Amino acid sequence: MTLYRQTLLALRLLWREARSGELTLILLALILAVTATTAIALFSARLNLAMEANANDLLGADRRISSTTQLPDEWQTKAQNLDLKTARTMEFPSVVLHGDEMALAAIKAVDDGYPLRGRLAISPEMYGAGDPQLHGPQPGEAWAEARLLALLNVEVGDSVELGVSQLRISGVITEESDRGGNFYTLSPRLMVNWRDVENSSLLGPGSRINYRLLLAGSDDALNSLEQELVLEPNQKFESLDDGNQAMAGSLSRAKQYLGLSALLAVVLASVAVAICAQRYAQRHFDISALMRTFGLSQGQVLYIYTSQLFWIGTIATLVGAGLSLLLQAGLIEVLGDLLPDNLPAAPWSAWLLGLSSGLISLLGFALPHLMPLSRVSPLRVLRRDLVPVPLQGWFLAALALIALTFLLWLFTADVVLSLGMMGGGTLVVLLLLALLHLGIRLLRRRLQNIDLPLALRFAWQHLSRNSRQTAGQIIAFALTLIVMIVIGVVRNDLLADWQRSLPDDAPNVFAMNIQDYEREEFSFSLDSAGLRAEPLYPMVPMRLVSINDVSVAELAIADDRAIDRDLISTTFNRLPDNNEIEEGDWSLMTSQTQQLSVEAKLAKRLGIKLNDVIEFRASGINFKATVSSLRTVDWGSMTPNFYMVFSADVLVALPTSYLTSFYIPVEKQTALTQLIREFPGVTLLDTRYLLGQIQMLLQRLTLAIELILAFVLVAAGLVTIAILISSTQERLREGAVLRTLGASSGRIRQAQMVEFSLLGGVAGLLALLGSEAICYGLYTALLDIPYGGLGWLWLWLLPATMLVLVALGTLLMRRAVTVAPLRVLRELD
Repeated sequence: MTLYRQTLLALRLLWREARSGELTLILLALILAVTATTAIALFSARLNLAMEANANDLLGADRRISSTTQLPDEWQTKAQNLDLKTARTMEFPSVVLHGDEMALAAIKAVDDGYPLRGRLAISPEMYGAGDPQLHGPQPGEAWAEARLLALLNVEVGDSVELGVSQLRISGVITEESDRGGNFYTLSPRLMVNWRDVENSSLLGPGSRINYRLLLAGSDDALNSLEQELVLEPNQKFESLDDGNQAMAGSLSRAKQYLGLSALLAVVLASVAVAICAQRYAQRHFDISALMRTFGLSQGQVLYIYTSQLFWIGTIATLVGAGLSLLLQAGLIEVLGDLLPDNLPAAPWSAWLLGLSSGLISLLGFALPHLMPLSRVSPLRVLRRDLVPVPLQGWFLAALALIALTFLLWLFTADVVLSLGMMGGGTLVVLLLLALLHLGIRLLRRRLQNIDLPLALRFAWQHLSRNSRQTAGQIIAFALTLIVMIVIGVVRNDLLADWQRSLPDDAPNVFAMNIQDYEREEFSFSLDSAGLRAEPLYPMVPMRLVSINDVSVAELAIADDRAIDRDLISTTFNRLPDNNEIEEGDWSLMTSQTQQLSVEAKLAKRLGIKLNDVIEFRASGINFKATVSSLRTVDWGSMTPNFYMVFSADVLVALPTSYLTSFYIPVEKQTALTQLIREFPGVTLLDTRYLLGQIQMLLQRLTLAIELILAFVLVAAGLVTIAILISSTQERLREGAVLRTLGASSGRIRQAQMVEFSLLGGVAGLLALLGSEAICYGLYTALLDIPYGGLGWLWLWLLPATMLVLVALGTLLMRRAVTVAPLRVLRELD
């Protein structure tokens, strides 16, 4: 038979089987796989791009170059030649005057390209609503924060002095998404035009200026520019990860969760394809025997079924792609303003992943089950008991694992994560199989001579008769439950962790440079205004001089950024809640003198270990301390955090100012203005807009998680139904035989309920064990969240699983008790 005729035969058989309903299960499973993977890939890719864009608002660019000296003009030209958008800013502290009033301000000069990313909003009045701006202030004008106006006692329209320039205040800054900066050095913002300060004496020798070139464009162009430019030690490329650690950490965990959800959805879809393909192959032994009887070779039979798989995969891919588009469009329409504005288009890689998932699942999970069809003996036409020898189990498992790992790698673009998930998942499955086979064997011996109730005996005989099929069903149910448990538990704990690190009443104002003589009065003012504050922490800037009597200039860490800047240090007796001792003994801080606790990541960078002697210099005084502990610090919490914490005796002889933070609600805005005027020497940093940005991003991350969770749960429910349907034929035949032998409909229904209860109970128990192992690994190795176990799930999951399977099973098996046995047997044959 020619290849053309083989193809025509394959299409005719495919059409006949489609009309008879033979392909319904496998086609639905593939459509489910393609729809789930495509929808998740497209939606998570678009949300990921949108969240990255929103997160980059905090940076003011996709990437930026920072320098303490003026950047060459040709760098901006090179960036523009690469089709990158650019903007320049410079920031420096300076005194601003108005009559007899003066205040130290954080000056920010911007050129015509600013703002490049993010949001800049200006209000025409104090504490009014801001309007978005597409450019900075005009020459001769300035925009100021409300707290600077309060310090200078000026209003919009008044003029202030900056150097030798007179600048008119034309607006109040209400939003500046790239405000950033160091919390310990920030002053009220005054934004001016680049040309007003470009040649000013304010930029003379000794000025502390931070120049930035903001860049926006494609990753390829940005990477190309970064490779082309040669930076000096005082210059560096910056991205979001180099900036706000709370935002970067939250975004990283959200990406990991979305990737995890996608991985588990792929696992579910693949399980459904494998189950349906196995049933499809078993129902085509007779047709394969007829084709062999009519003279077709093994290769020709294999080609017919392989081409059928190709056409099934193509149809499922097209239908699934269309459904995923409709589902995505519907979600975006329903959610409306809850989603980020102007969701970017999904990249081609997301489309490729979704559209290829069906064919890859077929090759890895369906083709191995169909390959034995080509080896069916022609004698099966006469002897129905002849079945082809199936492929070796290890070969089937290897093909499935390779296909699944490839899909996971496409989904995450992370080899380590994909291999880790597959390795961990494979170990869990093998462990569950071992426990299952051992349990069935032990129960078979124990129950052999025990007189069980009739319904229980029928159920147990059906389960133990074909232990391989039973084990496969239990594992499939368990995997489905594991996916649902892991996704649900991680989602709850991830959101709870975010909420703990950033509650609604998180401190949103930092107060710095509080002098010793102002401590009591400042605390009294906060109490009088009804504001809850963190403790007052002593604050001493100091520089690292030597480690174990070796100068830092002689060490390999000499170029580390922690060496050439002040490290703000403190002392406290009680370890804050957002600090945790990783190594050492915190009690030595109060029981011994000259003790030091170092932030763990900084210690690792600088090579600092326990019992090292570190020398510092502060206010012209050199002193030493011994490292007694290393701490992990939650930098995402909006409370004062420190790299170096000393025992109280170390800072006694040093001049000290104090730092605290507190929460101020919107209705107490006037209290902040009063504090600014009452304590003009205290730097009050209002971070409410920054917190608002972080909370908005976390809300969007939460929404993304909810949507992806819904996709995964729907996929899990459909896979559960597919598992039950795959064993329908055998259960219907057994029910028809029992009814023919005199069993009542009630007895058969009772046996079915017991059987599904056993399946649900065992699958639920194995799922709980597997979920504990997987969640522990995810929490400790990937998400870095404390793991507290599954808790109450151990009490209600087992009965809930049993009830759901009993309900679904009896619904699908109702023909066994409602249709005449003869009719059932004829339809099955």
